[in-house]
Order: sequence, then C-alpha cells, then structure tokens
Amino acid sequence: MFKKYRSILAILFAGLLIGVTSCGEGFLERYPRESIASEEALTTIEGVEGALAGLYNRFQAGEYNHREMNLAGELLSDQMDIAQTNAGRMTNHPTNEEGAGFGIWTRVYNDINRANSILYYIDDIEDADETLVNEFKGQAHALRAWMYFDLLRIYARPYMHQEPFVQGEPLGVIYKTKPFAGIDETTFEARGTIEEGYQLVLDDLYAALGYLSDDEYPYQFTEAAVLGTLARVYLYMGNWSEAANYAEAAIDHPSTELIHADNFDDYMTLFADAPGAESILELGYTEADRPGMNTSVAGMAIYCEETGEGYGDVILRQDLIQLLDSYGAEGHPAGDMYYEAVKGGQLCAFQKKYHSHRGYAYWDDIKMMRTSEMYFIAAEAHAEMGDLNQAEEFLMTLREHRGMEHVDINVDSAEEFIDVLFTDKRVEYFSEMSHRWFDLRRRGMDITKGVPDEDAGTPVDFDDYRVVERIPTAEISANENCVQNPGY
Repeated sequence: MFKKYRSILAILFAGLLIGVTSCGEGFLERYPRESIASEEALTTIEGVEGALAGLYNRFQAGEYNHREMNLAGELLSDQMDIAQTNAGRMTNHPTNEEGAGFGIWTRVYNDINRANSILYYIDDIEDADETLVNEFKGQAHALRAWMYFDLLRIYARPYMHQEPFVQGEPLGVIYKTKPFAGIDETTFEARGTIEEGYQLVLDDLYAALGYLSDDEYPYQFTEAAVLGTLARVYLYMGNWSEAANYAEAAIDHPSTELIHADNFDDYMTLFADAPGAESILELGYTEADRPGMNTSVAGMAIYCEETGEGYGDVILRQDLIQLLDSYGAEGHPAGDMYYEAVKGGQLCAFQKKYHSHRGYAYWDDIKMMRTSEMYFIAAEAHAEMGDLNQAEEFLMTLREHRGMEHVDINVDSAEEFIDVLFTDKRVEYFSEMSHRWFDLRRRGMDITKGVPDEDAGTPVDFDDYRVVERIPTAEISANENCVQNPGY
C-alpha cells in the first residue's frame, strides 16, 4: 500500500503530469502508456515514469530546446539574421531590442516544478525497484541542473564577469527545490546569488552521477551526458582544471566517440542520423511529439519555394557565410552545410543541420551535446592553464576528424589560441544550442553584428545591459521581492 500525498499540492500537480512520449528504447519505454491517471501520479513507480516522460516531452518543446535555444542566441549574436520577407517572429532579435531573447522563464520554472515533485515524492513509494528509483532520481536531478543552468546563462551575469556595469548588483535567479502549487508562488521568493545557483547545479549533477548508469542511450541523461554537462558548467565558471578533467572523462567514456567526418556525407551523420553519430545527449521526436511548424528550428530556418516547406525567416549572416566558405576551401565539410534560395527577391542562406533529414518536416532530433564539444572544452581549459601543447593537441585532433589536418594552428599565446578555437567552434556549432552567444557572454566579449550595411544590427558591447535578459515583466509586477535586471 502506498503512502498518501503529503498535501493537496500533489493532487494539484498530478493533473500536469498526464502524457507520455516515447523516444526509442530506454526508460521511457519500460512502461509504455498513453497517459497516467492523475490519482496514480507520483504514488507508483509507473506514475513517476509517466511524469518523467512527460517532463522530457516538455523539455523538447519548440518554445524551449527546439526553436528557442537553437535560434534565439544565434540571432542575438553575430551568426544569424532575419530575412527581409518574414512572418514577423523574432524580428527584434538581430538588433538586440529590449524584450528580444529566449523567453523561457515561465516554461522552465513549470518544468523545474515537475522535477522537484518527482524528487520530493519518489521516496514515498513502497516496494519499488531500487534500480528504477535511482535511475529516475538521476534523471530528475540532471534535468533540474540543466534547466537552472539555462536560467543562469540567460537571466544572470556570467559567472566569471559578475561585476555590475550599470546601477544595481548582479543576481542569480529564483531557486526552488521543493514542489510549488504554480509559477505564481515565485511571487514569494527573491533572487539568490549567482554562486548559489551554480552550486545548486553542481550538487544536482553530482547527485545524478551517483544514481545514473553508464547507459549508451543518448535520448536521456546518462553518465556520459552528466560528465559532459559538468565539463560545460565548470568551463562557464572558469574552473579550468575541473573543466578539463570532466571533458576528458566524457571523451574517454565508452559510449562516446569522435568519428572521421571529413566529408559532407559523413558529417551529415552527426545531424541526419537518429541518434547522431557523435551525440552524447539528444532529443528524439516522433510524429506524436514533434514540435509544430511555427515553433521549430526547421519551421523558422529552412525554406523551399517549390514545396512551401519552412518559413525561412532565419538566415545566415554574411560574415558567417564567408567563414564557412573559407573553412570549406580548407576541407571542412561545414562549408557545405548551408544552401541558398531566393525569398521575396532576397538571396538568402539557410542552414542544413535541421532540414527534415528523417523524411518528415520538423522531425529532426535536436543535438544537445556532441563529442566535439568536449574537445573544445579540453582545449580551451588547457590553454587557460598554460599548457598550449596539450591545448593544440585537442584542437588538432578535432581538425583531423574534420578534414583539416593540414591546417596548422600557429599561435604564440593562449589569447591567440582561444581566438582560433572560437572561430573553429563557430563553424562547428552554428545553428546549434546558441553556443556562440553563450561563449561570447561567458568570456566577456563584445558582440559584432556581421558585415556592416548587409546584416542587421549594430555591435553590442559586453557591458551593455541587454546582454542579460529581462526578467518577464509579469513576474516583476507580481513579485515585489524579485529585482529586475539593471537597465530595464
């Protein structure tokens, strides 16, 4: 017999946990079902699994990890632009206008609430299989860590550059680790510090590492995915030794690999295959749970005049096109990762990474973390620690796997090396998870806006208040304890 809910809060929350998505073979299919009755939610191990599957379903939504995290930062930085003929969405992003950003605050807090509830109630289940309990705990901890990390990267100053540039102190976000009845309950909370936020993220990741198995299934958090996330978090903190340690641990993990993708067909396996050839963490889609056209990467960033597929609003900036062409001339297959088409009389360049490779529009899996990122992290960390030889070895290994083994690095300092690394990374990761925007922010770098008079926007200095996103005005209005970011 199972314990009763601790409070009416669980009943209120249970109704939000209906719906399960299936992503292949893994914990999401151990108990496949279309829905979990609300009265069973969080009182049985099957109900917890349904709640966790529902959380993954929300995690992959267009308003979060499909369109927003892949395109918003690309538009805010120097990577992407909006076509002259467009559907009127994200048009303020290239010029970094107030209010233009990721817009994930409310959605992510609702999803954090789901993770909190799983962790809060799972130990009340009697006679549950310990292996499954630990697996589900690990998943919930990892998901919560990832979501708080996203909030910190968007709504707070970078960890390494916290000093305020305009009136006001830099703050983290609101931290909640127990279930709450709705997002409105954040009205009773104040923002914590940036350090508190990063410690919460690390605590969750280490907890997940203690629970998760070394499964090779990239459609959910695994040991390798947590190692990779730890490497990424420590990189953002400027803790170079730990960033290198965890990146190398992820590289050495038996479930990860770096393939010789030194031609276009092999390189496409990183994106078109499901899962991708080098995916450490990936979001998978089926017909039932794919994001809609209006809120997907494909909906916004592909275009076919003949078939009408894709809105084609998001296009490559001219300097990114020139950069891809220059790398393509040296043998990097990313040089072929865009195509040109005329839209509304304008010659536009569109990305090929998310381009209906599985035969259906908007089904493409989202690559959340790939093995190559671990090589970039290890290289940057070793350069910062003064070991240029080791840093160059990691970056050259990556170049060798991308057809550029003949292109030497030839630098004399860590600063010069990181400039080269950032250019390589820009080529490798355009249109993916807004890596460029977050890299510029965490390093305290100014944001250029492409080729003058050809690309939209003017350069944005790092000390500009718009580099940190505005807390939603509804939150500030309802919550007298929540301080707005300075400048807004």
